[in-house]
Amino acid sequence: MMVLGNLSAGTAAVALALAPARPPLNSDTEIPGGYHEMIDLRGTEPPDGDNKITLGSVLFSLGLIQFAGGMTSFVLASPDRCAGVYGASVTEKTCSGLQIYGLVGAALGGLMSVSGGALLGIGLVQRQKHRKWMREAGLAIGPMVGPGHGGVTLGFRF
Repeated sequence: MMVLGNLSAGTAAVALALAPARPPLNSDTEIPGGYHEMIDLRGTEPPDGDNKITLGSVLFSLGLIQFAGGMTSFVLASPDRCAGVYGASVTEKTCSGLQIYGLVGAALGGLMSVSGGALLGIGLVQRQKHRKWMREAGLAIGPMVGPGHGGVTLGFRF
């Protein structure tokens, strides 16, 4: 009986030695059987939008300030007010230049406000999607199946 045990062990050792080598598993190779970790079942985390909300609110606010300043400069440089604000020695050419300066400032402020508002809106939509993902991914119950064992997994976030 002992001879048969040694013979089968020797045969197995020779078979393993002569068998072709298996290629090593790469990290991107899928595990056979389709098993997934709980993190894979939740999907990828969407961006939270915090950076866009911050940048959008700053650009929107500064754009409104720039727009108001440009419009104030335009109104103060109007022909009927220009001499009273800037002095009697100011020329009409200077007043028209100040009006153009005010219009350019108001236009830049308006563009800054619009782009800031757009970024703010995009950031708020991303925040809403992220919060929805967090609520849905808060508590997860699923099967745990593997070679030789089985059970239930419970995952949660807080």
